[in-house]
Amino acid sequence: MKRISMPLLLFLLSVSLFAADKDPHLKSAAMPFYPVLALQARVQDKISLHFVVNEKGETTDIEATSGHKLLRDAAIENLQSWRFWPPTCACRVKEEATLVYKLSPDSESAQTPDVAVKWFGREGPITVQIEGRVRLVQWQP
Repeated sequence: MKRISMPLLLFLLSVSLFAADKDPHLKSAAMPFYPVLALQARVQDKISLHFVVNEKGETTDIEATSGHKLLRDAAIENLQSWRFWPPTCACRVKEEATLVYKLSPDSESAQTPDVAVKWFGREGPITVQIEGRVRLVQWQP
């Protein structure tokens, strides 16, 4: 009986090791923000980011590869707060994310938030849409 159970145990362990997901998964992140200056200047853009998830699940080596300077700095600051379930391989994993900063006109409702955030992408690159509300001001002489 012991001869059969030991090989079976070794087989199950080897299968579980090969089946383990080596990709880190997002565990927590601070609420992304839309920079006030970018809102006032009505800047919107898509920011592509490359970063590394280290052995502790922290984001390091963050690099913004496209987008407006005001939004790139905010996107990098946003990504610094992200924490991942560490990869099972105890290694550094390269990841990608896209933060889309989008403007929407002010609605008449006072209950509408100044910024709305939507998260996408359970598989592949994470995409976050940050929609800022632009307050329309009527000019009066």
